Amino acid sequence: MNIFFIILAMTLVTFSIRLCALWFFSNRNFSTLTMRTLSLVPVAVLTSICTPLVLKPSGIYENPFMLIEFWAAIGSLVVARFGMLPALAVGMGIFTLGKLFI
Repeated sequence: MNIFFIILAMTLVTFSIRLCALWFFSNRNFSTLTMRTLSLVPVAVLTSICTPLVLKPSGIYENPFMLIEFWAAIGSLVVARFGMLPALAVGMGIFTLGKLFI
């Protein structure tokens, strides 16, 4: 098959699923607890993607205290209360310095 048609088909599938969900839930009212839970979904997805990369960067489980990725993630979490930009700067700084000097 042509790669263009595969991309086009997957685009149609993706947007049709989203459109159906939007159409189905557009006139419904959700409780406060449901809305708070749904607001945390992007964070949960990001965590599920990033956690294996932090704890198993080479594909093999290692002691997390020996990985610079672990310490960069911890540094980002500590500074995250001040905003996203400081968290990114600290995490990238720890990671870069760790890769350069360790």
